[in-house]
Amino acid sequence: MNTIHKVDVVIAEGAPDTTTTVPDSGQPSEPEQVDVVPDPRRRIIVLAPTKQAGNDEARAAGIEPVAVVTPRSLHAARGITADELWDAPSLTPEDRETLLPHVLPSIATHKGE
Repeated sequence: MNTIHKVDVVIAEGAPDTTTTVPDSGQPSEPEQVDVVPDPRRRIIVLAPTKQAGNDEARAAGIEPVAVVTPRSLHAARGITADELWDAPSLTPEDRETLLPHVLPSIATHKGE
């Protein structure tokens, strides 16, 4: 089964309206919030404090990581090419700074210094 996730964007001019009207009922309704599922073809490396936390938080966000890099496994992404990095919510800024030099070479658009 092939699934395609696309989002249509409509840009309207004028003042924003906070409610919409349901066509047949004439009743106003609140706009619906929609979560966009990550593109399954994207290769994502997760930065996390632990492997368990990285896998759990990524799956909760609908992400299937190609690697989970932690302070104890700095080279988990070695040899892997990815499209983007995703920081687990539990990752501290200090840990992120430690992990970045080890994962940046894995990003497809990264140019080495």
